[in-house]
Amino acid sequence: MKSRNWWSAQRTGRNARGGALIAVAVLIAACGSSQQPAAGGSLLSSAQCAANQAVGTVTYVSPFGYDASAGIIDVFAAQKLGYFKNMCLSVSFVTNSPQPTGLVSTGRAVVSNIGSAADALVQVANGADVVAVATYGNASDYAIITQPGITNLKQLEGKAFGYHTAIPVSVLEMFRAAGVNTARIHLIDTQDYNPNQLIQGHVNGLQAYQSNEPLILRSEHAKFNELTPGEFGVKGTFNVQIFNAKFLARHPAAVRDFMRAELHAFDYCVRHESACVSIEQQYARAAGAEYQVPHETAVWKLEASLAADHALPGKGTGVETEVEWRPEAAALRQFGIVKSVPTLSVCENTSIVASLYNGKKLIWP
Repeated sequence: MKSRNWWSAQRTGRNARGGALIAVAVLIAACGSSQQPAAGGSLLSSAQCAANQAVGTVTYVSPFGYDASAGIIDVFAAQKLGYFKNMCLSVSFVTNSPQPTGLVSTGRAVVSNIGSAADALVQVANGADVVAVATYGNASDYAIITQPGITNLKQLEGKAFGYHTAIPVSVLEMFRAAGVNTARIHLIDTQDYNPNQLIQGHVNGLQAYQSNEPLILRSEHAKFNELTPGEFGVKGTFNVQIFNAKFLARHPAAVRDFMRAELHAFDYCVRHESACVSIEQQYARAAGAEYQVPHETAVWKLEASLAADHALPGKGTGVETEVEWRPEAAALRQFGIVKSVPTLSVCENTSIVASLYNGKKLIWP
């Protein structure tokens, strides 16, 4: 199992609200890197290729380092497989920043991921200059895990519940649906993503991601309960791809081709699971980072399935709509999470990824 410090460092940012930026390291160079395998050249016209080259280096910030999550592993794969090169894009990576949205918002990076539509809306409400162009699934990846004796969320009243920085609105909706009086729960802001704090009795319940903590506990044969938003009729989303708003306005074609390459890699990784996990492992090793293949394989299995099972009807992976985001926007208003929920048409560009598909089939030149 990964260390407590590893989880604290790597699992920062899905619902972070902002803060000071720290120094970052670009660990993977542009498309011409020695880590880039032999691949075909440009698949674009000379004019399109020149336009993409003219934007300079597109810096992607991984919110969790080398994690096999949807929206992360496929970016690494797109680099390694030469798909960005096919689109005439030079791409670099930052893998160690605790404030990926902050980097993108200030223009020090171009693109990153955030956990859900609600998380993205909170960031924009707090001043982030970002626009979402893709949402990988019309279901939430959040979960609540509890000690074995707690089978009903109302049993958490009078007990300790751990969360990370801010309780996700989907978790608050789960509590409301279960009739829980949250004022009677002892809420603990824990930055520790190690789920053993639950098993060891430090908390009775814990905010979690379906693709992280429960997978770890199952691999350890620990006894616990997992409750998901869908069980309570709570609607949600997962993995939102965000771009710097000014970059998007200036270079929409480059953003479209970045997403085309990434989603092409996503399709490849669905078909070639072990190959993509191996690609990410190679990058992690080159950076001296810990990477556990069994866990990351389980992460990718779950998130690939989550994306496949919860795409919008008749749409390809990543296609997003304002309708899809409205339930979370409404929940943010109801719980007063932000003073004013941003206008969805300002926060989303729903046309870019939709334009990449013919029905559910990605258009690859």
